[in-house]
Amino acid sequence: MPSLARRDFLKNLAGAAAVLSSGLMQAFPATAVAAKRFKLGAISDGFSLDFEQALTLMKGYGLEWVEIRNVWGKYNTEATPDEIRRIKQLLGHHGFRVSVVDTALYKCALPGTKPVSESKDIYPYAGQMDLLKRAAERAHAWGTDKLRIFAFWRVADPQAIMPRVVEELDKAGEAARAAGVRLVIEDEETTNGGTAHELARMIKAVKSPNIGVNWDVGNGYEQGEVSFPDGYNVLPKDRIWHLHVKGMACDSPGKNCREAFADQGVIDLAGQFRALQHDHYTGTMSLECEFQAPGMSHQQTTQRSMEGVLRVLASASA
Repeated sequence: MPSLARRDFLKNLAGAAAVLSSGLMQAFPATAVAAKRFKLGAISDGFSLDFEQALTLMKGYGLEWVEIRNVWGKYNTEATPDEIRRIKQLLGHHGFRVSVVDTALYKCALPGTKPVSESKDIYPYAGQMDLLKRAAERAHAWGTDKLRIFAFWRVADPQAIMPRVVEELDKAGEAARAAGVRLVIEDEETTNGGTAHELARMIKAVKSPNIGVNWDVGNGYEQGEVSFPDGYNVLPKDRIWHLHVKGMACDSPGKNCREAFADQGVIDLAGQFRALQHDHYTGTMSLECEFQAPGMSHQQTTQRSMEGVLRVLASASA
């Protein structure tokens, strides 16, 4: 696309989002204040794999925070030096701060274990510390100190290998400390930290003070956990450093759960926001939308979910 046409395209996108955002702000005056207080952002590739387009759309919703995962069709840890510089430039130009740099750290099999799924290692176990180093370099370039990580592909009995997982987490924590970054473990259902209860046990066991929680309010439902309030209540509140918000729908508690729009389904998102206020949460949060709705693009479902999050935020903050 020619540069002038591209600029017009992005301008039109921003204008459309701004109109919607303006309507939401007028309907719910507390929305703008609440979004800033909660440091609300989104994973950029939910809006677009084109990082500039993603920021343009997100700015239309009044957002100032972004979580970086995939950019221009590749995982950020594979971005070239020129792309790293371009991302930094775009962040400054659009007035965004980075909440978290996503990594696939420990999204692999722990050696000697047998995962219950057939998921392939994103990066081999032998390459994990090099991956952490690359991610830390990007975090420094983009102005954050938080890296999102995991707890190895899930086995049949995660508790049985918990000591080994904790040992590996401490190993990564020491490397991260030396690199000047913090690690946040996500409760991801395909890993050994698939629920808040499992994550709470891990955090209690790790020795590294620079390892915390990336609390996803929906993923625990995949393992039969009621993420809020049950899951949230067991987490150490001072170790929750980042959140993912989404919607989940289940046929019955813990049965056939799948993603939904962020303001629909079984999650008491308003209750979660009120609990965060009560607990004086000061970290960041991102919309993570992977919902596939018939007749809608990924960008459209993300926008619809962001509208829902803003409405819930406003009602919870009223």
